[in-house]
Amino acid sequence: MVSTNLSNVADEALLEAVLPKLAVRELMAEYGSVQQALLQTYPQELEQIRGIGPVKARQLQYLCELAKRIYRVSAKLPPVIRGPQDVFERVIDMQHLPVEQFHVLYLNTKNGVIAEETVSQGTLNAALVGPRELFRRAVRLMTAIVILVHNHPSGDPTPSREDIALTKELAAAGDILGIAVADHLIIGKGRYVSFKEKGLLA
Repeated sequence: MVSTNLSNVADEALLEAVLPKLAVRELMAEYGSVQQALLQTYPQELEQIRGIGPVKARQLQYLCELAKRIYRVSAKLPPVIRGPQDVFERVIDMQHLPVEQFHVLYLNTKNGVIAEETVSQGTLNAALVGPRELFRRAVRLMTAIVILVHNHPSGDPTPSREDIALTKELAAAGDILGIAVADHLIIGKGRYVSFKEKGLLA
């Protein structure tokens, strides 16, 4: 009987269940770990590895997305946001993204999460977002509060001048609509910066 206990099986061995051994070896040589190979690459990059190709690369992308969703459910992510740490736990996988993404958490008056969406995706160092697309969805959801989140692919979550200026612009737009921008988190490698904690929303 084949054992179903896979907790002690190496990452590479698990990956060999869906990819040829030579492809797995090439991935490890190129990226150093399964996490790096699957979470920080585009399907087009994976296609270049011998034994993968476009179909398998797309399947791997789908499997990674499923794994992220399963993790979120199993981790019992908080339905109510009590502070920046709760936000970080919800979006922790953003630290692995190779480009900037801008996410928004839409909350009710009790800080309960109504929805979480990706508003825009940028290049290696820019994710552009404007008030119109951000607050259109907020109004439709009858949102009371929004929390802004974006990542820095460099791993350093220090806010740039552009980050601070954009946050002030969005907060001002929210004030006009009666929707509070409660916080803006920048996600880096294993850490984050909260605008609220840093006093940058005042």
